[in-house]
Amino acid sequence: MKYSKKDTKEYARKNMFGLWGAIPYPFKKNLDLDLKGLISDLSHYINILKADGIYMGGIINEFWSLTIEERKKAQETIVKENAGTIKTISMTGHHSIKTAIELTKHAESIGTDFAAVMNPYYAAGTKELIFNYFKEIANSVEIGILILNSPTAGYLLSPEQIESLSEIDNICAIKNDGGLEHTNAIRKLVGDKIVVSDPREDNLLVNTAFYKQQVFLAGPSLHLYQWENHCPIKSYVALAQQGQINEAKKISFTLDPLRRVAKKWIWDPWAKGNLPIARLKFWQSIMGLAGGNVRPPLSEMSQVEKKEFKMELEEAGLKTK
Repeated sequence: MKYSKKDTKEYARKNMFGLWGAIPYPFKKNLDLDLKGLISDLSHYINILKADGIYMGGIINEFWSLTIEERKKAQETIVKENAGTIKTISMTGHHSIKTAIELTKHAESIGTDFAAVMNPYYAAGTKELIFNYFKEIANSVEIGILILNSPTAGYLLSPEQIESLSEIDNICAIKNDGGLEHTNAIRKLVGDKIVVSDPREDNLLVNTAFYKQQVFLAGPSLHLYQWENHCPIKSYVALAQQGQINEAKKISFTLDPLRRVAKKWIWDPWAKGNLPIARLKFWQSIMGLAGGNVRPPLSEMSQVEKKEFKMELEEAGLKTK
């Protein structure tokens, strides 16, 4: 650990910054974890996209379909191959608090910079029980913990609940997927205590320019909208940070065609409960990344869907291979 428990919030403020992404874990045709593909994708993140951090083991990574050993092995692989080049955060949540603590201690032991814990999605159904869930995990480790506040759990924590949780020593950040208004309410209450990140790329320019969001954490947009010698997100964020808002807007607007395709094929289905991981992986594969299969109950895309999807992506400006 590079910091003590009592210094967690200060460490996060100084070190959790920039653009952090999440790459789906690739599976082979036999549905085994494809570690070689994962290492290749990590190299793309580090060497081509110049990402500041990577988010491991979350919803994008199909954590619900992985065994405990697979969750550990994938994170060990990323931390080892990364060798400290970029920051890392491990999603260690689980409906079993014993397993969540085991995973969080494992993340701490392998040198992950931070852990992320998702809203409990079973048993903890009241404010008191949800608080107890986070507190029990936080009290069991030294590592800094980010709250993954996602509607995928079936609900969102309120800004007041986040304020209460922020009093725990090693809770140092939140990835809040509740929309801009909800995120701003959280910023108002705890923005001076913990790092607050809205993970929606379509809000990123506003968050950077007007709310001084220090970290974009974390989603697939970084590698879906960017490729070698074409990093518009990185460019418009840098311009916004320098106060060159009009220039930043011009670059951001160039992504609108891809955003529209992503909304149709990825984000709208996701909002309706149809996790589009197969589509994310297909998008990756036609860019030259690992892609791979999905595990049941998720299903693969049909050839007709793939043809239509690829055509729309290319018309929107995606560079495919």
